Amino acid sequence: MNVFDAMKDGGFDSVMYKYDKSTGLKMIIALHDLTLGSALGGIRFYPYESWEAALIDAMRLARGMTYKNAIIHRLSRGVLSHGGGKAVIWGNPKTDKTSELLRAAAETINLLNGKYIGGEDMNMTVKDVEIMYEKTRYVTGLQETHYRGGRIGSGDPSPVTALGVFEGIRSSLKFVFGTDWMANRKFAIQGIGSVGMALLEYLAVRSDPSRIIISDNDESKISRATLKYPGIQFLDPKNSDEIYDQKCDVFVPCAMGGVINDGTIERLATAGVKIVAGCANNQLLQPQHGEELKNRGILYAPDYVINAGGAINVATELKQLGYNHDEAVGMTRQIGPLLDRIFLDAAQKNVPPGRIADEIAERELADARQWNDSDIY
Repeated sequence: MNVFDAMKDGGFDSVMYKYDKSTGLKMIIALHDLTLGSALGGIRFYPYESWEAALIDAMRLARGMTYKNAIIHRLSRGVLSHGGGKAVIWGNPKTDKTSELLRAAAETINLLNGKYIGGEDMNMTVKDVEIMYEKTRYVTGLQETHYRGGRIGSGDPSPVTALGVFEGIRSSLKFVFGTDWMANRKFAIQGIGSVGMALLEYLAVRSDPSRIIISDNDESKISRATLKYPGIQFLDPKNSDEIYDQKCDVFVPCAMGGVINDGTIERLATAGVKIVAGCANNQLLQPQHGEELKNRGILYAPDYVINAGGAINVATELKQLGYNHDEAVGMTRQIGPLLDRIFLDAAQKNVPPGRIADEIAERELADARQWNDSDIY
């Protein structure tokens, strides 16, 4: 199947490529489903191997945002209503990210006339979003001290994302072990970027740091984590792939997507992992890997449910009444109870939890389409 057929069959609204010679910007914006409103999704800055790799990632992420925003629509009772989309910038964030490039990216977003609203994602910061805001109003996640143009910034969404993941881990532990007590549990965290580090703090306070093992390809991140939490276990960045082989109760993927696949499921099962629950997007390489986890007795917390806190936070900033931190946190804490219901329903029907989550999201979209197509005004 060629890429155009994949876009059509995948229900994509549109995909836009942008190359800007003067700044070196190479950007893709993928809009998946706009049933619930303008697409809301972060901007990822990453050194992809090719345009094709960047496109595949953008499309997978955009589709995931459709489902994530549908879940948020459910959690907010329709107050937060956005479609799914994602932007990726192909380049090395350490060397290619300049103010000029970010402004060019902002002007590219303007070309969509509000159909897409961007924000922080991998290798993008609040400072970067502020620079883009100079050229576009279609970004969110502005700094908390921001009051320009009637906008109150929601700040870095990472802590709220981490809170939702923490609540999801508690839900997962209760389902598998009958209690969310963490002191005797062992965790393996893959990736300690902004969200992973914030989540590490939650876990380290409630667990024994010596029972937490971390991995990351960036040695400086490992150093910061071990300095802050003496006694924590870590893998040499050169051997970060060994994270799948660590004997633990909970594997916590917080890096790139697609890490749950045929090879890694075998390794996780051999290591005795009982739960996969983390903040990474698109953790399953293919949908059937959710079924395979179930067959191996490993509980999977659907990624777009457990990591929805950050999207809740930035979506709250866009409300007409403005950002309210307590409201965003309160809504994020409902991720745990929602996962309780998903796990129970999945067990009763003997299906993977991801299938139940998909049904909830698709029901929200179907109801919205029925409303949009009605003659009621």
